[in-house]
Amino acid sequence: MATERPGIRSRARQALDALFGGQAAKSTMRYLDRDRTGVLAMRRAIRRDGRVDVREAAARASALAFDFMQNSGWIAGACDQMIVDTIGTELKLNARPDLSRLGYSDKERSDWCKLVEGAWRRYSWDPRECDLAGKATIPEMCDGIMRYFIGGGEGFGIVSFLGEQARKRYGIKTGTKVSIVSPHRVPNVTREFEGLDGGIFHDANGRPTHCRFKRRDGGLDVDYDLAFNLPNGLPQVIHVLDRGDNPDSPRGISIMAPILKVIAQSDQLADATLATALLQTIFAAVIRSPEPSEEAFQAIQTLADTNGIEGGGELVQDFVDVWGARFEALKAGGVNLADTSRIAHLGPGEELDFKTASTPGSQYIPFSKNLQREMARRLGITIESFSMDFTAATYSSVRVATSTVFPIAQRRRERIAAPFCQAIYENWLDEQIATGSIPFKGGYRAFAANRDKVCWAEWQGPAKPSADDYKSANAAKIRLETGVSSLADEAAEYGRDWEETAAQRERELKVLTEKGLPNPFERMTGGGGPAVEADTKATSEAAA
Repeated sequence: MATERPGIRSRARQALDALFGGQAAKSTMRYLDRDRTGVLAMRRAIRRDGRVDVREAAARASALAFDFMQNSGWIAGACDQMIVDTIGTELKLNARPDLSRLGYSDKERSDWCKLVEGAWRRYSWDPRECDLAGKATIPEMCDGIMRYFIGGGEGFGIVSFLGEQARKRYGIKTGTKVSIVSPHRVPNVTREFEGLDGGIFHDANGRPTHCRFKRRDGGLDVDYDLAFNLPNGLPQVIHVLDRGDNPDSPRGISIMAPILKVIAQSDQLADATLATALLQTIFAAVIRSPEPSEEAFQAIQTLADTNGIEGGGELVQDFVDVWGARFEALKAGGVNLADTSRIAHLGPGEELDFKTASTPGSQYIPFSKNLQREMARRLGITIESFSMDFTAATYSSVRVATSTVFPIAQRRRERIAAPFCQAIYENWLDEQIATGSIPFKGGYRAFAANRDKVCWAEWQGPAKPSADDYKSANAAKIRLETGVSSLADEAAEYGRDWEETAAQRERELKVLTEKGLPNPFERMTGGGGPAVEADTKATSEAAA
């Protein structure tokens, strides 16, 4: 039976002790255990309330974010793309009231929704009616809210009401007016003994009651407080942000905060590359000559001053003759780099050499693209949309990328843009029914008692982008045929209301039938539709 020789175990223990700093490492089950290089140990980080992190960094992050949005073409274009993906030209109202218990039939409900949607569109696209300053439409305000959200992490709006005399003075009909406010106009100040947290007052249950704004009055910033809700429960202060980013913070922070360093690095890389490119246009023209340098001339001078050396004077004279010939040659045709049409002549034995700066290294393009990918990932757009470079894109890659980022645009639509529009819509609809501009069974009292059910609506944005419309249409057709989708689902994918589409098709089909034109909504068969198929069948029968 083999036995272990004495001393082997002790020597192994000594080796392990020497390797791990005097004590052999033991296997443990814990987080952050394998950090022998100290990479994590050198990174300082603490855990605290998110509201503190936002409070300390929001102002600086917002300033940098807006600076890049105004001075970086990459970021400005990316912001435009984010707004287009989220809002498009506008968020279209799709009224979805529950009127089943208020005496409305399905047809009456559909007609009432059409009336409300048409009146809302006229109101939202008239700056004089919807904007307190009479300058912007609701879609333009929605764009502004999105820009404030991108740069500041949140957006504020104030709903006002103009009385009858003011409406007569401006020549307008509605009193519901909206103003958007920059987030920096709500000071991020916290005084817990007053219930003020981030410029917003909260009650004992943490619900927001008032918001503190700063406005210009006589050239000075003056604080004033506004209640979030009016006495009738309608919103007066609109505050939108993605509370999922910092659940315990009453305020938001720019969505560009995690990539501000990356954006700055990208700008710095671009500046350095531009400087290198400019250096490449600056060159040094060097004339290489076989003649002696400064030391040789000093030696010749010494030779000329030395007496008693046989042939010294003749040697000096030879050098003088050579340089004289060179001067004559240069006089006849010198080097002139400013004259593009002149042929340069050099002296005997000379050659012209150009020195230029070196080009950027081979790692420039990969590193630049990696920075762009990181920025696009955080902003929620595809790398192709960010860089406008589609050279390596394929149908599959674009489809996967779009499927990945489109839910981000939907999320922002539902959490930022739609709540802003919904708050305005509720105030406007309340006024329209109260004044009788929009009829409602039971009058205003019935509406006020069921306001939540009546004001329920969906806000439809742009359709999901498609890399190949034909393949997308076939996919929708298969989903409908297999029963995994509905007309409402497919219409929503394209930012449309299926009932409006069906009604429009009905009107078009009626006109086409009256004029004796073919039905374009029937399934095309035989490569030419029903008419072509009939002609083909008649030709076959005649040939038989």
